[in-house]
Formats: sequence, C-alpha cells, structure tokens
Amino acid sequence: LCKNKYGYSQFGNYTFVTINEDRAEFLKDGKTGGLLVVKYTKNIHPGDIIYFYSPRVDDYVVKTAGVTDVTNANDAYLFTLNDKDKATVSSLRVLGKYANQYPNYGKILDVLESKIGFLLLVLLPIMIVFIYQVYQFIIILRYDEVDDDVKENKEDVEVL
Repeated sequence: LCKNKYGYSQFGNYTFVTINEDRAEFLKDGKTGGLLVVKYTKNIHPGDIIYFYSPRVDDYVVKTAGVTDVTNANDAYLFTLNDKDKATVSSLRVLGKYANQYPNYGKILDVLESKIGFLLLVLLPIMIVFIYQVYQFIIILRYDEVDDDVKENKEDVEVL
C-alpha cells in the first residue's frame, strides 16, 4: 500500500495508524485494534491536540500531545508540547489533527499490509482472474480454429 517514509499508510492528506497494544500507550483514547485516521493540516494553534512521529530504537511511533506554544523557525514550525518534558516537535514530523477512529478496522489494515495477507487477499485473486482470462482466450482460439475447419469441410461437401 502507500507507505510514507515513517512506515505508515498515507493517502493524500490522510495517514492511517493501526492501534495495536504497542502503540495504544502513546495515543490518548486509542483502543487496541482500531484504525486512527489523522488529517494533515498546517493550521495548528496553541491548545490543539496533534499527532506526531516520535523516534524509537528502530522505527517511529505516533504519539499525541497538546500544543502549548508555536514558534516559527526557518521555514518550519516548532511546537512545544504539554507533556511532562515540555518537548518540542518540528512541523516536519507532525501528522496533523484527529480526523476519525474506526474500531476493529486496524486489524483489517494490518492483515492487508502483512506479506501473507497481501499475497492471499490481493495477489492470489488477481492471479486467478488472470489465469481464467488466459483460459478463455485459449478456448476462443481453439473453437475459432474448429469453426474454420467446419466451414472448409462444408464447402468441400457442397462442391461434391
């Protein structure tokens, strides 16, 4: 699917975050198995709740926090967060604001994004349709040849 550089599914201005047990602790009101939809926006003010990428040991995790201050710094904004460390995050790592959350749809996206799920639910049906189309093409060619032979035999019989 369409993954961004942080490894999350993204379509246009919308980022889809599956909420598993590992990620639920970083998200307010995140229910395990759900699908969080975040809409990118540049219109962020103090008091807004934002979602942002936070680095971990080997990947990035999506976190949420409230914004207490916005600072303009060289074509990017720095957002001061209301967490215990009063951390700042660059606008380059901000996903945006909450758009919607769908319970249990995160499990479906996880299956579709897994290698086995993609193979069984996407590639296998495409291959079956392709093989069926090749079979239909062969049948058409074969019966077309038989029809041509029947027409030639009819012409030979009429001449006699």
